[in-house]
Amino acid sequence: MEHLEQFYDELSSSYTELISKCVPRYHEMLFNMFRYIPESFKPKRIIDLGCGTGNLTQEILNHFPDAEIHALDLSEDILDECKKRFPGAKNISYIKADFRQMSLEYSTYDLVMSSIAIHHIEDPFKIQLYQDVYSALRYNGLFIFADQTRGITDEIYKKNISCWKEEAIKLGSTEENWKMWMEHQDAHDHHSPVGWHLNQLENVGFKQVDLLSKYLMWGVFWAKKTQEKR
Repeated sequence: MEHLEQFYDELSSSYTELISKCVPRYHEMLFNMFRYIPESFKPKRIIDLGCGTGNLTQEILNHFPDAEIHALDLSEDILDECKKRFPGAKNISYIKADFRQMSLEYSTYDLVMSSIAIHHIEDPFKIQLYQDVYSALRYNGLFIFADQTRGITDEIYKKNISCWKEEAIKLGSTEENWKMWMEHQDAHDHHSPVGWHLNQLENVGFKQVDLLSKYLMWGVFWAKKTQEKR
């Protein structure tokens, strides 16, 4: 993961601008991550896995200003950018960790969230991550994440990528930006189909799983821990 860390270190100061020009319906995706959370759900402790420069962290803070928030990322430089964004927020703490090596404390969080980060690890590590998240959630805790997915066929996958490029250019991405993202994707991304994610979430113990929304490659997933795995 060293090369991935270096990639985000180098992009740290411009990441927020680049991602808004790269991901179609980005803000709608973030909105949908909170749309289905019940008003009665009041999480006390939340973790943002792969926080980047804090786009999702900002939304978490907006929705749950009294919660204790942990922002976790692989890149030290990008964590520094996130810290600059919330200089007066005493309820946000920062963790530098690799998804493949971290171990979240048992029954610690009410809400685990992640935005466009999980696809950076291979499928066996995704399963390990889902197990870790399940263990770290308290009873009735929620795991809500948005991520890039792979089409169920190569034709669908390729069509999604071609449509993505068209929309990214409309959003202001340049051909140079697009080339950079595709080189990054070839080197570091591991996309999995929607059904695979849902099946693995059920396999680790989640009894309520759903795909809340999807546009092209980007899906918003929901999983609720309703009981301990037997």
